[in-house]
Amino acid sequence: MEQEKKPLREQTPAELWESTKDFFHDLVDLKEGMDQKGTLQNIHNNKKMRGSNAWLLMCSIMVASLGLDLNSPAVIIGAMLISPLMSPILGVGLGIGVNDKKTLFTSLKHFGLAIAIALITSFIYFRLTPFGNITDEIMSRTSPTLLDGLVAIFGGLAGVISITRMDKSNAIPGVAIATALMPPLCVAGYGLAKGEWLFFLNAFYLFFLNSFFIAITTYFIIRLLGFPYKLYMTAKERNRNRLYISLFSFVILIPAITILYNTVKKVKEEKAVEFYLQEMIASKESIVSDWTLVDNNLDRKRDSIQLVLKIIGEPLSQEFISQSDNDLERLLNKKVDIITYQSEELPIEDIQRLQNQISGFEGEIQQKLKTLEDRQLEKTAQVAELSAELDSLESVSVASVYKEVNALFPSIKQIAIAREASKSDFDTIVTSSIVIVEWDNRLSTSSIRKEKTKLNDFLKLRMRLQDLELYSK
Repeated sequence: MEQEKKPLREQTPAELWESTKDFFHDLVDLKEGMDQKGTLQNIHNNKKMRGSNAWLLMCSIMVASLGLDLNSPAVIIGAMLISPLMSPILGVGLGIGVNDKKTLFTSLKHFGLAIAIALITSFIYFRLTPFGNITDEIMSRTSPTLLDGLVAIFGGLAGVISITRMDKSNAIPGVAIATALMPPLCVAGYGLAKGEWLFFLNAFYLFFLNSFFIAITTYFIIRLLGFPYKLYMTAKERNRNRLYISLFSFVILIPAITILYNTVKKVKEEKAVEFYLQEMIASKESIVSDWTLVDNNLDRKRDSIQLVLKIIGEPLSQEFISQSDNDLERLLNKKVDIITYQSEELPIEDIQRLQNQISGFEGEIQQKLKTLEDRQLEKTAQVAELSAELDSLESVSVASVYKEVNALFPSIKQIAIAREASKSDFDTIVTSSIVIVEWDNRLSTSSIRKEKTKLNDFLKLRMRLQDLELYSK
């Protein structure tokens, strides 16, 4: 019968120490809930790449290749979820862990078969596709570093722990995404199809790096959980295997460590250059629209790089560029050669790209100004159209007035109407409407006076005039 534990306040220091050890043991104990038989059966059943597994692999490779071509992370994640590629890798780790050579060689054979299926499928796709451009998703799989190895270690660790449980968790899909085995294989197929051998080597190395460390973590978990050996191993054989694994792991990691070192070094150089440009160029009447660091392999005696600057605004003087060469050489501890594209040499596409980076506020103002200009042009056109109509109406009105005057005033022989006539006393100029009338000689003076009054009132009313001067001829 299990002894009931005392409350903490009643325990002695020795009992408290034992309780603490028991707590942490239970916290990290992997053997609780372990299913040795189910784990072995699961890996054995799925390690072979044939039948449905082969078809699933081909489908996942096609989906991953399309995702790389479309530059779509979501499609690539979907491909990793349906891929059965982890099973033979887990079989390799299991075969090493329990000293089962048959399982090891079978897993290695089907692992090689899976690689061949993946490379052939992706090669055919990228060979036949009319697209096949280099996308960001493709480029991201061509620079493996030590960090990718760490992802594989902890991702594989989570996957192996998951499959050794009696209650299988949903960690396997997450492991498939985290370790990212499919995309590097597809990029390797892309490199073969396009003749990009550097792409092929880097991507295949990334795939092999991930696969190796998933298998190694499988081996360590199998041994940690105490799975029984299939064949008996002496202590000498176990130590020899561990030495081989350690040496092989170190050799595998050398390229990744080198790439990581160069990547970190380049990032530091870029930050130093960016800080220098902000401090020095900002004091000039110039804008650095773009800058790039380029490795220069021409100078083999010492490290050297080229700094390509694209400048808009006041051109940088040769003295300033020479001084910057020296400053950056001291800052980066390597020879720096600055190449500038001044404003008159700047390609039109860079100018357009800079214009697109102008704040949305300025763009909004320009849009509003354009709208106001369009409205002003529209109003001006309407005013011109109305003026033309008014002039037309006025000309028709004068002609009709002549006819009406002829009908209403038969005693008038001739009439002349000037709507805007000017007269001056040589001090001021006055504009008014003037009408000159020639009357029938048979009319008396009194009759002309009466007719003149009637004509004056008629013309003011008919032609809507305020001022009218009527003269008789």
